[in-house]
Amino acid sequence: MNSAMVFFVGPEPVPALASGLPVICADGCGITDADLRAFPEAGRSSQALLDWAPAQQLLAERASGVAVWKSSVATERRAAQLGLTLANSPAKIARRLENKAYFSPAAARAGLPVPRMVGGPAGPELLAPALELGPALVFQLAHGFSGAATYPVSSEPELRRLLLRFVGQTCRIAEVVPGTAVTVTGVAFADRIVTGPACLQLTGIPALTPHPMGSCGNDFQALVPHREVVEGTAAQVGEWLRQEGHRGVFGVDLVVADDGRCWCIEANPRLVASVPLWTLSARDRGERSLLDQHLGCFGLGQPSASPLHCHWSQLILYQVGDAPGPAAGPGQRAVETARGKPGPDGGFAASGPLSLEGPTAGEVALIVRAGARPGHELARLITDRPLTSADGELLPEWMALVGQVRSRLE
Repeated sequence: MNSAMVFFVGPEPVPALASGLPVICADGCGITDADLRAFPEAGRSSQALLDWAPAQQLLAERASGVAVWKSSVATERRAAQLGLTLANSPAKIARRLENKAYFSPAAARAGLPVPRMVGGPAGPELLAPALELGPALVFQLAHGFSGAATYPVSSEPELRRLLLRFVGQTCRIAEVVPGTAVTVTGVAFADRIVTGPACLQLTGIPALTPHPMGSCGNDFQALVPHREVVEGTAAQVGEWLRQEGHRGVFGVDLVVADDGRCWCIEANPRLVASVPLWTLSARDRGERSLLDQHLGCFGLGQPSASPLHCHWSQLILYQVGDAPGPAAGPGQRAVETARGKPGPDGGFAASGPLSLEGPTAGEVALIVRAGARPGHELARLITDRPLTSADGELLPEWMALVGQVRSRLE
């Protein structure tokens, strides 16, 4: 089998950009390609798509394997029934490792540097031990997306309210550690791991996300403080994930302090939002991509590791308001998915439609989601240009473009 026989199946096609994989998705995001089939009536999850009869027929005709955005036991069962190799880490392992309340104590027992925390079902019994961690805390549910279930806490009343609001739900309450948010991505093979360069993790930028501590982009051209320490720590976490049974792509989120101390905040043992950036970079350099190596872990292609590089970056806009965006006014063009270039005033000059081949060098991809919901992804900008200044602030041209896109969509 080879990667040409593998489909990507997921809510939207962005993870498959530049990969050469045909796509089955719920929302095509305005991407036009003969190898993309969108079934919005099927439902948004990978599981719902695999259960959809027209999608099953397409897979029966063309596919030997599938990679899904996020797997589950039910997804594994359905793939097996369809006779498809599923290129995803075992769901029971991935879900356990991604569980924030499980990850922190398990990683600490393995000798990995994690912030002090308490965890368990939310309730009044967690109040006293959590307050002993310090005045500045982070409350998180065990599972969440892009900061939607993460809350900064600066007072006892705030913590009381959260423990009452989410009573009975598994949570993690951790001390706040000072520093810069960074992320490292890699691939876990049966006998080794390979990791790529760390990037600046854009977090909590109000122009991009309503979540105060939400992830909203990756800048691979920004300076990462104490890069060697960061990448060494991430490699230790990746090796632990491998020993725990994870296979394929993983992401490690860390915080590094000015003095070089480094903490692992969480691990994502699955496909991550930066996957298309790695694939675009490998395409430009003529190398095996992160996604190619992921597929190799499951017998879909070459099961061998090779160096990883990334020079593409992204900004992710999350919907802030409840109401749909305004219609394009007189003389205005609707904001649509396209490739093009940003203007100095924040405009976007589209040069053509966006296909699964992705943007080319020097271009920007603007990807608009259909039917975005409050707190969920609204649009995405993918570029090979720098995003932030030396002090970590969004460059003015990107801030202007983000404002223009949001004003037209929301």
